[in-house]
Amino acid sequence: MGSSSALAEVTQLLTPVSDVCCLTGNCKPSGSAFTKKRVSFPHYERPPIEPAAQKLATGNKVTEFTVHSQARTSPRLRDGCSPRAAAGPRTKLQCGRERGAGSGRPARGQEGRGRGGCSADGHCGTNVRSVESGGREAPTARPAPEIRAPAPRCRNRPPSRGRPCAGSELKRAGPRRRASPEGCRSGQAAASQAGGARGDARGAQLWPPGSDPEGGPRDRNFLFVGVMTAQKYLQTRAVAAYRTWSKTIPGKVQFFSSEGSDTSIPIPVVPLRGVDDSYPPQKKSFMMLKYMHDHYLDKYEWFMRADDDVYIKGDRLENFLRSLNSSEPLFLGQTGLGTTEEMGKLALEPGENFCMGGPGVIMSREVLRRMVPHIGECLREMYTTHEDVEVGRCVRRFAGVQCVWSYEMQQLFYENYEQNKKGYIRDLHNSKIHQAITLHPNKNPPYQYRLHSYMLSRKIAELRHRTIQLHREIVLMSKYSNTEIHKEDLQLGIPPSFMRFQPRQREEILEWEFLTGKYLYSAVDGQPPRRGMDSAQREALDDIVMQVMEMINANAKTRGRIIDFKEIQYGYRRVNPMYGAEYILDLLLLYKKHKGKKMTVPVRRHAYLQQTFSKIQFVEHEELDAQELAKRINQESGSLSFLSNSLKKLVPFQLPGSKSEHKEPKDKKINILIPLSGRFDMFVRFMGNFEKTCLIPNQNVKLVVLLFNSDSNPDKAKQVELMRDYRIKYPKADMQILPVSGEFSRALALEVGSSQFNNESLLFFCDVDLVFTTEFLQRCRANTVLGQQIYFPIIFSQYDPKIVYSGKVPSDNHFAFTQKTGFWRNYGFGITCIYKGDLVRVGGFDVSIQGWGLEDVDLFNKVVQAGLKTFRSQEVGVVHVHHPVFCDPNLDPKQYKMCLGSKASTYGSTQQLAEMWLEKNDPSYSKSSNNNGSVRTA
Repeated sequence: MGSSSALAEVTQLLTPVSDVCCLTGNCKPSGSAFTKKRVSFPHYERPPIEPAAQKLATGNKVTEFTVHSQARTSPRLRDGCSPRAAAGPRTKLQCGRERGAGSGRPARGQEGRGRGGCSADGHCGTNVRSVESGGREAPTARPAPEIRAPAPRCRNRPPSRGRPCAGSELKRAGPRRRASPEGCRSGQAAASQAGGARGDARGAQLWPPGSDPEGGPRDRNFLFVGVMTAQKYLQTRAVAAYRTWSKTIPGKVQFFSSEGSDTSIPIPVVPLRGVDDSYPPQKKSFMMLKYMHDHYLDKYEWFMRADDDVYIKGDRLENFLRSLNSSEPLFLGQTGLGTTEEMGKLALEPGENFCMGGPGVIMSREVLRRMVPHIGECLREMYTTHEDVEVGRCVRRFAGVQCVWSYEMQQLFYENYEQNKKGYIRDLHNSKIHQAITLHPNKNPPYQYRLHSYMLSRKIAELRHRTIQLHREIVLMSKYSNTEIHKEDLQLGIPPSFMRFQPRQREEILEWEFLTGKYLYSAVDGQPPRRGMDSAQREALDDIVMQVMEMINANAKTRGRIIDFKEIQYGYRRVNPMYGAEYILDLLLLYKKHKGKKMTVPVRRHAYLQQTFSKIQFVEHEELDAQELAKRINQESGSLSFLSNSLKKLVPFQLPGSKSEHKEPKDKKINILIPLSGRFDMFVRFMGNFEKTCLIPNQNVKLVVLLFNSDSNPDKAKQVELMRDYRIKYPKADMQILPVSGEFSRALALEVGSSQFNNESLLFFCDVDLVFTTEFLQRCRANTVLGQQIYFPIIFSQYDPKIVYSGKVPSDNHFAFTQKTGFWRNYGFGITCIYKGDLVRVGGFDVSIQGWGLEDVDLFNKVVQAGLKTFRSQEVGVVHVHHPVFCDPNLDPKQYKMCLGSKASTYGSTQQLAEMWLEKNDPSYSKSSNNNGSVRTA
């Protein structure tokens, strides 16, 4: 089947007047381009005009824009800060003391001290050797052939050896230098580097050719991840982690559980001797670190302790760790001090901290080598029940380092601090999710698969965007190489512009829709003038705004400012079917400057955005049967029953020929229910249409007329007589009249009528003022799925024929669809195809609602809240025939207001009413002869 997938691409069409990443709105169209108008801001500096491209992957889309910035290389991540922050000559991990704990709050605020020694000239850090004075290293440090940046000076006290100072610092690792098992590089390894391979003193290749992260397979002996789990979670959380993020780790992943744990599960399980699954898992954590030390110390450079409910982005973690020197004692994670209630109870001295265990803890080989020989002493001298606090204490005591003081670690090692903790990460379209390296918690395995699927979709979006870039490069290079451009390259390689499509006639002009924060205003035929923004459009808009803000704040740290998004003032959108979606947004932003003179200023910017369609792909595959897949997985994996219900969500609707447990025949009987009180002329017309559509073709339907026998129905006898005539004419037809007592209530009538059928019966809630076709009946069967989906068609409603045809004889063809003859009832939910079982499941109708209106909206809301799918589409097979509308003032105020609004909408189109007013009040006005437009008939 063919599908065109949208790939988001935010393109800057204006040359910026500063280095700010958003777009100025002071421009106007001029031919096929936009003319720029310089706008000066006191807090921006104009950089040298040298174009450089920047891009950033976000969600299922990849944003792209072009800015003028100073040309410089993109350094690797040096200091554990966000990859979006451009690293300068020397960047520090000194962002102040942070507050948080395994069960506490994120770190914040004050500056603390790291464990390390101070050099003779006042420089300090973790095993820092001063470049200027050649200060001494700590006795445990190993020499490394690297250039080290000066460490931060000790503050508020004279330098002294062995005392921590504020802000321990990570040093650069040099240009991709790696440590050998002995901790330093041999001459042979250095020589092999020149030849493209890296090895140890024995000549064994630790980094074979082509294993560089930027080209070729990665080093599989780079990182060891130990996942702490328990016997009861081996078949759920552990399996989910192994099948998702563990495949992205550049090394080995093993799951550590209690002694006697089941090892037959198809995941690498290590039962720890003498360890049980009691909580808190202090002994399990220390014994896992000892196992890593005893078996893998010389095989891996980095070691990570993780929980079974964490998600790790292996590629981002590798890029982060390769920018650091693994031969240095480094202890990485989200820094914590404890909750407010625990302050002073964790036996932490001022300036001491620990790495929170939930998001994961990373330690270099040197830290593991120093700490593990003293694990017995650490286990005997524990002060708290928190295993992450005790691990941090042991590392600080025997390795001489503590968790890095860095605010950025709070973003890289993400902990979900939602007030109503549900054990999973709900909002994925979030900048924090995109920036993080680890995400915690995801205790529900289906949400772990959901998160993994989302991450894969982001990678797919990046690859699709890369293909668009390559097509553009091909088109650009073909101009210089004098080669023929392939049609596909020409189609996909057109540079971003709002003028990619050139209309030749007035009818080809693509109209824009105006939008605000809540509503869309449209002049498109078939759309209401104003409508609320649906969830899909809202998510797309939020995702695009998020991408723009990420680009704006990409280098916020070095620029000394941050810009926050406030709201969309207004905007425009349209979809170009040839190229993609296009947006123009007026954004209200908040500019916060934190370097130099601090200021907070509201600013507005215009953003010109495009989402480019990528290449159409045709994929042939066997149809997925979710229940069969879940059954097969459960049989193979033992008891993965948690997937059974979740995998049903993978198939949004049933396709022809599926092996679903619910497979209805094409001639499934439709039970048509019509509430009736008065309106004899309409009933005569309805029965005429019913005869032509159902009785003559012998359709498999049943008609149930729900006739109110109150005194307010003077046509009751004539209606009964008409039904008797049709029964005589069609003796085999299934038709009946079901009397309903009391005043007219559509909700009561449909509730009484539906009670006559079993749960497998397909019901069609109809009205007497409708006409429908045979094709609609088939769509009613196809679009309604028992237990899964309900069909709410959007029907076409006629305007007053006397106004439409200017007093001439009205047309008998009710299926004429033009902007002049009628409109689509986007907010009408009364016409419904539903199974009786689903009606019972959602709670049925509210029989307390009298008269017409509100009962359909109430049922629709119940369906949504029950979790059933609602299928909505324009239905050309059903037409609401115009009739005069009478609104009873005795109705409920809400119903009366809805009735008046419905009545006002039935007179005629806005254009025709305006023409009538102009003809009456403006003698010079002459109506064009071709205002009617094209008439499309079904």
